[in-house]
Amino acid sequence: MSQMAIALIILGVTILCFIFEPVPLVVSAVTASILYAFTGLIKMEDVFVSYNTNTIVLMIAMMIIGSSLFHSGISEVIGEKMSKFTGNSEKKAILVTMIASCALSSVCTNIGVMTALAPLVTAMCLSAGIAPSKALLALLFGAQLGGFNTLVGVPSNVFANSLMVGQGYESFRLFDITPFGLGVCVLGSLYFAFFGSKMLRDTGYIPEFAQTERKQLDKRKAVISCTTLFVVLLVIAISPDAVPMHIAAVIGALVIVGTRCMTVQEASRSIDWNCAFLMGSLSALSAGLQNSGVGTVVAEMILKVFGQNPSTFLITTVLFFTIAILTQLMSNTATILLFMPIAISVAESIGVSVYPVAMIVTLAGAASYATPFAAPQNMLAVGWTNYKFMDFVKVGIPMVLLTYLVVICLIPIVMPF
Repeated sequence: MSQMAIALIILGVTILCFIFEPVPLVVSAVTASILYAFTGLIKMEDVFVSYNTNTIVLMIAMMIIGSSLFHSGISEVIGEKMSKFTGNSEKKAILVTMIASCALSSVCTNIGVMTALAPLVTAMCLSAGIAPSKALLALLFGAQLGGFNTLVGVPSNVFANSLMVGQGYESFRLFDITPFGLGVCVLGSLYFAFFGSKMLRDTGYIPEFAQTERKQLDKRKAVISCTTLFVVLLVIAISPDAVPMHIAAVIGALVIVGTRCMTVQEASRSIDWNCAFLMGSLSALSAGLQNSGVGTVVAEMILKVFGQNPSTFLITTVLFFTIAILTQLMSNTATILLFMPIAISVAESIGVSVYPVAMIVTLAGAASYATPFAAPQNMLAVGWTNYKFMDFVKVGIPMVLLTYLVVICLIPIVMPF
């Protein structure tokens, strides 16, 4: 049996386990990554290598900083003020959450935005008597959609641009992607607030960081917590090259514990370790799938579909949906790495502009809404909400279709072939 077949069988069984949950998600994910190692799809030493990645370090540190807002009592104060605006309207809470996360994630990392806003969103919902699960999923989608607003919104945008530049083409400008981002943000926010959220149940789950006794406002701790969070986000937004994001977050977490805003034990309890294990093991799965050659076979099939004189509509549609489907299973960067050279080659061979094709690859590669393991931030949302695999499929597929609608409508206007 070929490695590709083995990879797909293990992946298929894992997805079924995610859907029906005969065992906890983390057990399925870790088992699958170990099976990938035993079958040679990844090296034995790589099974747990993703557990100490910068992304997971960033996530853990930001969880501690975010939890400090609850321990200082400031999150309840802010949440109550926010709930006065939203009232007990779930739609308003979702829209406020999506607008805030869309705006911030234009310049900050998705996970940074999510972990910073999650305590405030949760406090707002609890103050208004609303279950926080839907609003926290809105936070995820808002952070993802906002990443399309600028070239630096998400790392995959920058990565796609660097691949294009490496092929000898001029770089996208910072706001070349903005029209697409604004379109996706508006349509996505309205869709989730008025339609997508209705497809979901209220899980009633309260995230780990909020499972603490209601605290009286401690002004000293509140000032330290808010200042630390603000400075960390500022550093992440302004100088991620000078001070890596995970380092800035760890320094912030050390300040929180060092100033006794939280004890070491409280900081440890605020971390969702289940989410960290899921993220680590699913990164190994993504690597194994890439190593199996599945993506290469799919890419070759695309070239056959295009033929000699494809229409621009066919190029846009086939490229977008192939990449969007694959990015639900592989990492964004791996999918873009695979398809950007192919897309550029296709554009050159049929005599159309490379830039709209590269933009399609960039947007489709980051449209990772429809499975829990499509992106690390999705697994973070799973840990906070207890939503299941099929919940993501139900609300995520229309999100992908809306992104396609924006692309197919704006490409001819903003960046014609």
